[in-house]
Amino acid sequence: MLAGKALGLTDALMVSGVGIVVVMAELALLAVLVFLLSRLVSALVNKKSTEEITDTASESSAAVTVTSAGSGSQTSHVELYGVDEQTAATIMATVSHQTGVALGHLDFKSIKLLDTPLELIGVDEPTAAMVMAVVSHQTGIPLEKLDFRRIKSLEWNGIDEPTAAIIMALVSHQTGIPLERLDFKSIKLIEE
Repeated sequence: MLAGKALGLTDALMVSGVGIVVVMAELALLAVLVFLLSRLVSALVNKKSTEEITDTASESSAAVTVTSAGSGSQTSHVELYGVDEQTAATIMATVSHQTGVALGHLDFKSIKLLDTPLELIGVDEPTAAMVMAVVSHQTGIPLEKLDFRRIKSLEWNGIDEPTAAIIMALVSHQTGIPLERLDFKSIKLIEE
């Protein structure tokens, strides 16, 4: 069609425009394919993870007999406060999966539904759960007797997070000032 002919400015612009449109259409198609493939892979990974958690939850539900607070009809070492057995089993399986610790190596004393929402500031949920468990363990105060309202990230200046959480809980406990009324800016290790 255009072989052997000199192109005028209009024809050259038209050929260039068609070329650009074709390249852009191919790039758009490629972007859609990448998006769809990433969604498919993400769905498959989430499905596998959900199946693992569900399998572990059903194993924990079958392996662990729980006692609802106040029922006393079943004997076990896990007390539930405002949480049904299936939810407790799912929580236990999720903790096992997130921490990488086998369910048989975890010892749950109680699982409690919080009456007030827990405010997390700069802290993710797994870290908050670990901080609460460590504070309970280190202080000897049962988790169901502790009332966490807010957990926030601090500047740690040479101190690990569980130690800082214990320090904050002990200050609150010893002074009688609720933890949510104390405002720690940083906790620093003093070297002599």
